[in-house]
Amino acid sequence: MTVKHATFTLERVYPVPPERVFAAWSDPAAKAGWITVPGGGHSLDFRVGGREIISGPADGKRLVFESRYEDIAENERIVYAGALSADDVLATVSITTVLLEAEEDGTRLTLVEQATYLDGLEEPSWREEGTSNWLDELGKALSAV
Repeated sequence: MTVKHATFTLERVYPVPPERVFAAWSDPAAKAGWITVPGGGHSLDFRVGGREIISGPADGKRLVFESRYEDIAENERIVYAGALSADDVLATVSITTVLLEAEEDGTRLTLVEQATYLDGLEEPSWREEGTSNWLDELGKALSAV
């Protein structure tokens, strides 16, 4: 039985206003377009106290990330607590803050995640890479509109 703690910060600048980035995060259909993997599922109830479930296959396992929105400041901030399970075994528990700041050329998104990793079922580097990939997909979705 092992426990690791890790925090990471990711930043992106998107060439659209904060309202567009927030809408891509808060609209269920828009978010499903950039966060869902092939063979995966997604449901989103975007409100304080609302839940989001993202599921999909990875390395022969079924991953499920379930989160609860704790704080939402429209076009500025999103805070959620999440739990990731692999084949119904808890792998991580995390708290994530997403900040949106207007800049001359668009929006600076800063994501900070603090997590507890249990029993070697996930590594901090894997989580950071996966989250980084999500943000890259968000960028592609924002560019396509």
